[in-house]
Amino acid sequence: MAKAKKLDRLSALPLEIKTSVLRRLPIEDAVRTSSLSHSWRYVWTHLSKLSFNLCFPDNPDLHQAWFEVFVYVISSLRGPVTDFDLNYYANAYKSVDLFCFLALIFQKGGLHKLSLDNYGSCSALVQLPYFRSLRVLYLRHFHLLLPHDFLGFEHLEDLSLYGVCISQHDIQLLIDGSKNLKMFQGHVHTDDAKTLSLTFNSPLLTYIQYYFTDSVKEVRVINAPNLEKAHVSARIGADSSKEECAFIAALTSKFMADIATVSEFSLDFHTLKCFFQDAVPCALRVQFLQLRALHLEGSVSCLDEKVFATFCCLLRNMPILESLEIECIDPPEMLEDLIEPDGFKVNECIKKEDGISCLERSLRQLTISVTNSMNIVAMGMIRFILLNASVIELVEIIYRGGSVLQPSTVEELNLVEKASPDVNLVFSSTPDWF
Repeated sequence: MAKAKKLDRLSALPLEIKTSVLRRLPIEDAVRTSSLSHSWRYVWTHLSKLSFNLCFPDNPDLHQAWFEVFVYVISSLRGPVTDFDLNYYANAYKSVDLFCFLALIFQKGGLHKLSLDNYGSCSALVQLPYFRSLRVLYLRHFHLLLPHDFLGFEHLEDLSLYGVCISQHDIQLLIDGSKNLKMFQGHVHTDDAKTLSLTFNSPLLTYIQYYFTDSVKEVRVINAPNLEKAHVSARIGADSSKEECAFIAALTSKFMADIATVSEFSLDFHTLKCFFQDAVPCALRVQFLQLRALHLEGSVSCLDEKVFATFCCLLRNMPILESLEIECIDPPEMLEDLIEPDGFKVNECIKKEDGISCLERSLRQLTISVTNSMNIVAMGMIRFILLNASVIELVEIIYRGGSVLQPSTVEELNLVEKASPDVNLVFSSTPDWF
């Protein structure tokens, strides 16, 4: 009897609450709730947000079965699909008729968010219908074709294109036609040997992130008065030639000059390193006169005296910097055989750069996230910042991967804390490196 009452209470829930519950479930589990009771039988058809993870087996019959299930689910929905998230896996792109899926979504109308993520080794072709109400578009590893009559997504605010193959004409048309664009993230390339040139004339743009490769010739931001945050990264490896580094340095310098009015800026170590050249120790000449927060991240494997030199150069060009966050993103298991950079050269670089006036005037907060093998960062970069930033108020050092603080690190940092009474050192540890 008690069970029956509980079941009655569950069945008596308002439709809004039932659909709210189902939104938190994978679509296949949401459909299975049809068997709970008569009142739950068609609740899932009121869903407007769908998320699919497709990993088809090699059996053609099962491919067809998955396809039919997908079509049935979309066709059975009573209202528009506002959010659609589709994740591919290695062999899925060969068997999924993506055009058919998107056509069904288009017929429902009202799509606000479209996310297509291809985990396969090849770029799948996607031709977008003209989703006129689209506000968020995320594509990863696709060959993108725009609608033949495309003039722009009037309501698009967030555009993310990662590893997307697209023509010069289409990418510029997509950017120019998105008059309400506020966020852009990613990187694009063409399917031929040509390089792309991107121009952002986006008055409402507040955030831009670009990953520079040799497939892009230029990225310009010519009109973005509301731009507040920017992130720059580049494909630079240990085996990159001097020519490749010089190319990235020139490319990113022009871009950074366009976004120099931002208040928050993120940069990775590899990109920072490319500004160090033999003839010119620091090729970075951009001044960030309004920058208050700087975030540096990347692999510890590229930390050396070149990074420290350009790091110091960067700080000189940020006269009102208040918050500095340095994050090393290597998982602990990748650092077991790490050869640390030459500590002597790093220390010599630090000594040469003592007394940076911008740090003495403005820096208030420092956060460093490191792994257990990051002694060179703790003993080098942290010490350098603390000795030069006399007005700093808070230093938080986060050791990831359950690592233990080195006694020598604690001892030296405590000495710095005693010498600078305004500094408040906070040590913390987390079992997760990411």
